[in-house]
Amino acid sequence: MADNQNIPPSDQDLQLARLIGETLPDLSGLKNSADPLLIRLFAYKNSVSQSVEPINSTAVWNSIHSEINTSSGSARILHLSPAIRRYVMAAAIVMIALVGSFLYQQLTAPTLVGESFASAETVTLPDGSAVTLRPYSTLFAMDVSDKSAKYKLSGEAYFEVAHDPSRTFSVRTDQSEVRVLGTRFILSDWGNTSTVYLQEGRIQYTAINSHQSIQLEPGQSSSVSETTTTPEVNSSEEAPFTDWLNNELVFQNKPVQSVFNELEQHFNISIEAQPAILQETLSGSIPLDNLGSVFSDLGLVLGGTFSETGQNSYVFKSNS
Repeated sequence: MADNQNIPPSDQDLQLARLIGETLPDLSGLKNSADPLLIRLFAYKNSVSQSVEPINSTAVWNSIHSEINTSSGSARILHLSPAIRRYVMAAAIVMIALVGSFLYQQLTAPTLVGESFASAETVTLPDGSAVTLRPYSTLFAMDVSDKSAKYKLSGEAYFEVAHDPSRTFSVRTDQSEVRVLGTRFILSDWGNTSTVYLQEGRIQYTAINSHQSIQLEPGQSSSVSETTTTPEVNSSEEAPFTDWLNNELVFQNKPVQSVFNELEQHFNISIEAQPAILQETLSGSIPLDNLGSVFSDLGLVLGGTFSETGQNSYVFKSNS
């Protein structure tokens, strides 16, 4: 290739450089390319993913350029113009920078400490605290030290926190945060709402969006959603919050939408229904032995049937 700026659009190397530029910042679409330059770039990416040494862009390019020009077989000889060379170098450096970003995220990523699937699982934390995870829930350790323990919950869990006045214990969801010293509480994060119920001790409950906090006493609950600015204290019966620990669902004047949301979490499914049905309220209890019996019981109460529409997807239709 001539070393000038007037490279025809059909030039193979120019097309390659443009392709790299067009796919940034997500370069995954280039992994299946047979182009020797890209093969060397991804080989280098894989090699540096095992190291956290500083990146020397000049050395990177010289190494790649040398490998391509001395490779046997069908690899072509590349003599890129300054303009195109800078373009491809930039793409290579961005690719490697993405690897560095990935490594940093891996080093700072939360650590999975507990996960449940079709049944509840109990996890014992290093400080002796016990966490019972509702089906299809996960617990991550964010930052655990001698002075504090910070966790992240997705789903729902029952926490029995070991008392330690010298160490704070906190759990975050997407909507809220709970801070305690030693207590028992239920925290959920499903249906676009985070709800906490305090069984024993004392907690501080904070809405993430507004940073507004309240103090809860035993027997009190509070909820936070995407639209909540200030959490409110509610006096509540314990059974509707601890019911799943006994493998049942208890509801008292609860909207059907909320019942469906809870079933979606518990069985890892999705349920669709007409808005009129979702606004109705229910009171009672049903065992959570299996999804079929749950749908049968609810169908009788609501006057309709549940039908499967896809994998883990259902729709409720009224008989009327």
